[in-house]
Amino acid sequence: MSYSRGITEVQVSRGILWVGAETYPLRNIARTSMKVVTPNRRGAKIQFAKRLVRELILMSIAFGIMQASTLFGTVILLLALGLIARSIHELYRTLTAPTLHVLELTTSGTPQTALVSDDKKEMDNVFQQVMAAMDNPEVQFHYQMQTYNINGDSIYQVGDKNVGKVTT
Repeated sequence: MSYSRGITEVQVSRGILWVGAETYPLRNIARTSMKVVTPNRRGAKIQFAKRLVRELILMSIAFGIMQASTLFGTVILLLALGLIARSIHELYRTLTAPTLHVLELTTSGTPQTALVSDDKKEMDNVFQQVMAAMDNPEVQFHYQMQTYNINGDSIYQVGDKNVGKVTT
């Protein structure tokens, strides 16, 4: 999963919730919920340890091959060092990734992620304002807030025995 930061305008006016360029008529919102997306830091550490063991084995093989062929051994050693650098970078990205708070809206279809931010207090405030606006069409508000766009697999489960999409 990857994400990018940006500024999003969030406002309610005339019974419509605007999130950036997307609109949600308040009367069509059936349900709202807040979800928390926490990076799997423990899983990233375990994955890093497994990769590091494999890459260190590859390095030791490279040192053994160097005695027979310096060029071939050097190529394998550089490959192993590149893999270690990539593993360190992926671990760093996961360990420094923020916990994200997601405002999810359900209209007549499937739930949609409307807003994602790392600021829990601000997201709770927006959530409360949206709930108030759903109860009272006269409520109006406007925010400019730091948000995230999440890019990755969208998985929808249909049926009670579906395992969805398994990714590694």
